[in-house]
Amino acid sequence: MRPFGHHRPILYTPFAVLVVAACATSAAETPANTPSSVTSPQHVTVLPPPPETVEEVVDGRTVVLSNGVKARVLGMAAPGECWSAASLKFAKDTLLGKPVRYSRASESAITLRLANDHDFALLAVSQGAARAEKDDPVLTEPEKAAAEAGLGLWGLPCKGQDATPTVAPPPPPPPAPTTTTPKPPPVEKKGCVVTYRLAREWPGGFNSELTVRNNTDKPFTQWKLYWRFPSGQQIRETWGMTAYQYGGDVLAVSQDGNGSINVGEQVSLRFNAVTSGPNVPPATFVVNGVTCSLG
Repeated sequence: MRPFGHHRPILYTPFAVLVVAACATSAAETPANTPSSVTSPQHVTVLPPPPETVEEVVDGRTVVLSNGVKARVLGMAAPGECWSAASLKFAKDTLLGKPVRYSRASESAITLRLANDHDFALLAVSQGAARAEKDDPVLTEPEKAAAEAGLGLWGLPCKGQDATPTVAPPPPPPPAPTTTTPKPPPVEKKGCVVTYRLAREWPGGFNSELTVRNNTDKPFTQWKLYWRFPSGQQIRETWGMTAYQYGGDVLAVSQDGNGSINVGEQVSLRFNAVTSGPNVPPATFVVNGVTCSLG
């Protein structure tokens, strides 16, 4: 038997034996290319951030949220002049004071989803309240459908144009109808027409002129003109006729130079007379049995 000399035997406690055994077993079962320590996979649940409230709608595509974020909504073009008011109203009615969730697309742009998880940009473009930014692949088809249906900015008055169309002023109203009734053309009197005119007058006497016009369809041949003086006038001289007077009754007959009055023609006659009272003109004239109108 070999003596111990100066060396301390190594004592193995039961715990030490167990540790060594465990390490030996692990080393034997672990392949050479496997890490000495393996971490089991973990299942992590990511909760969405709480919704924010839209505090202000600046224009149809720019909002201010309750956390102070001010940004434009991604995919929506700037509103044109013609439809900016309608775009702003749609955005206010849809967003103002409502809870929304957003995510950053850039420093100045966000995507915005409503409480019902609808994308605001998609909703606005599909209703014609906004136009999609150029070449946006998500909003191209909704914009085309809204344009074909004539919704919002695609209808009147904008018809898809940014500038407000110039409306021509309405034509002036027609002039008011005149209340003045136009005078009808003079109606030619039928039969015969006698014009009696006092040409001159002096104390105890006067001079009168007569015209006799034939408006019948036959000439007056060897005409005879009858009238009555109402206030005692007496004929003294005649021109163009021969006169016979019986009291107030006067019969004037044609002379050789004017024995016939053709249709549509007239003759002029004159006479001097005396009077001792008022000079009242005759009221009735009759030519060849036809009562004449006074001209």
